Amino acid sequence: MAEAELARFIDRHTIQYVRVYPHPVERVWAAVTDAAQMAVWFFPDSQIDARAGGAYALGGPGANFKGVITIFEPPRLVRYGGPQPHGPDGYWQFTLDPVPGGTRMMFVQSSQPGVWRNTHNWPADPADHPAGELNPWRPGTLSGWHVSFDHIGDMLDGAPPRAVDEAALTARYRELMHATQP
Repeated sequence: MAEAELARFIDRHTIQYVRVYPHPVERVWAAVTDAAQMAVWFFPDSQIDARAGGAYALGGPGANFKGVITIFEPPRLVRYGGPQPHGPDGYWQFTLDPVPGGTRMMFVQSSQPGVWRNTHNWPADPADHPAGELNPWRPGTLSGWHVSFDHIGDMLDGAPPRAVDEAALTARYRELMHATQP
């Protein structure tokens, strides 16, 4: 998975990752909806009430990643709505489709236009990005998702998380943003 394709921008506020795992849909579904499994590849101390209307908090009670599940169609589609700080219409969505030999996972994250605030005072990255510091995406965040999706594959394979050259991956995402982000 370390050589997985980079994500792509659908528009300025929406990013999409696609992965294929050599595991059945039900196993991948559990990885993206079960709090104990999500704690392995994403955030420890995750809490998920896995149903439509169920609350989630990824990273504990004081987590920045929290909201309500707005779509829950096992084992194919789950939308985590309103992830802070991306606004009430922002979301993370996992769509799973069986493919020969496994499961195709499409992950989409959308940040509600005009809602994201740079509360961390992060500098614009890339520095010359037209949205400046108010761009909701940072190369490190995008590479973080990329590595997390590698870790889903490792977890499903029963392997420890592999080492990744995060600085090189972040640089690749910076180049992608510079070249393709609308």
